Formats: sequence, structure tokens, C-alpha cells
Amino acid sequence: MNRIVVLFTFLIMAFGVQAQDAVKDKVVEAMKTGNSKVLATHFIPNIDLTVKETTDVYSKAQAEQIVRKFFNDNPPVDLVIEHNGVSKVGDKYYIGILRTTTGYFRVTFFLKKTEAEFQVKQLRIETSKNDF
Repeated sequence: MNRIVVLFTFLIMAFGVQAQDAVKDKVVEAMKTGNSKVLATHFIPNIDLTVKETTDVYSKAQAEQIVRKFFNDNPPVDLVIEHNGVSKVGDKYYIGILRTTTGYFRVTFFLKKTEAEFQVKQLRIETSKNDF
């Protein structure tokens, strides 16, 4: 009986990690292609958004418009995730470098478990201190 409980627990944990990775992959792909509409589908209703020097909490629709303008002004070429981890409150975070036609930007986003899925609760797109 204990083996069944352990196996069941392991399967649930593995499914949660896969779901989280699937959302991470979709967010990364949307950023690589500059698709603000797909990216916004993964936002919580009110997202903590930083784009360059502007930072605030925006509705999903407002955040999508801000990110769309950023992508229009800075067409993405590639996004490479360089680091990931888990915050003190259990949110998964990813840090990477977004290469655009206008330069490099440091990207950080946090995935939060909401009811049945993982969603982006914070997204930061900041000018990189140095071009890699």
C-alpha cells in the first residue's frame, strides 16, 4: 500500500513539473517570436510588469499592449534562459537574455500556480547592462 501512495505522489509531482515546463516553453516561444497576444494568455489578471524603466501592475489587456509596443520597437531574434529556480514563496522563476534587433534585454518571469494551471505573475524586460 505504501508503494502505491509513493508512486501516486511521484506521478502527481511529475505532472505538475511538466505542466509548469509547458507554460515556461510557451512563454519563451511567444517572447522569441514577439507574439504579445499568445504571451498575454499566460498572464494572471493583474500582472506586475516592468518594461525598460516603466513598472506597475497592469491588467492583462494593458500588459499585452505594453509588451506589443516593446516587441514592435524591439523585434525579438532569440531568447536564451540562463538561470531558473524557486522563490521563497514557491513560485518558479526564469532569467534569460532576449536578443532583439535593437540590443539585448534581461528577461525575468515568475510562474505562479493558480487553480488548475501555472501563469505568469511577474514579467520584467530590462535593458541589459552589457551586450553578451
